Amino acid sequence: MVRKGTGAKRLDEPTLTSSDWVEGALQLISEAGLRALTVEALAARLGVTKGSFYWHFKGRSELLADALRRWEHRATTEAIVGLSAVTDARQRLILMLEAAAQPPRSRSLYAALAEAADDPIVRRVLNRVASARIGFLETCYRELGLPVSQAKAKAVLAYAAYRGLLQLAHEVPAVLSDDWSSYAEAVLQALGPAPRVKRRPRQPG
Repeated sequence: MVRKGTGAKRLDEPTLTSSDWVEGALQLISEAGLRALTVEALAARLGVTKGSFYWHFKGRSELLADALRRWEHRATTEAIVGLSAVTDARQRLILMLEAAAQPPRSRSLYAALAEAADDPIVRRVLNRVASARIGFLETCYRELGLPVSQAKAKAVLAYAAYRGLLQLAHEVPAVLSDDWSSYAEAVLQALGPAPRVKRRPRQPG
């Protein structure tokens, strides 16, 4: 797939920017895994010569680091900022658990990165992403009144449920039910906030 450049035109054709290379790298990893990411393969995919790559990056490692930083910012930092705007911790937690149990769409990138966790660049980013997401979940549970140890345990289990469903969908999708709503319900029942108890109005004495 040839990706159109977003840079200044040269010979009536837009040039590729570093951002174009980064986005192309993320798409390639998502579709074919980290091993498929080579300068040659990405240049061919983008419809340019390999030499133009070196206008923007010193090598593959620099490109990979930049691409993963973008993914981390987009999928974690920006997501946490958006969720932080929800002031009700109960509603915030429900939103996260429901999102975690949705059918995978663009999440194959995460599964592809998990398969490449032995790569030191990937491992560092995955550790930061998991720590940030689990920490945010833990904060929600603590705001709901759970003690520290219980909030931490539930946060880890909630993230494990998300990662587990994602990995199964990537590796062995046939074992999963087509009714994804059942997973969302199960996750909410097991890890969601306790239902609010309606207080009966006081009877006049």
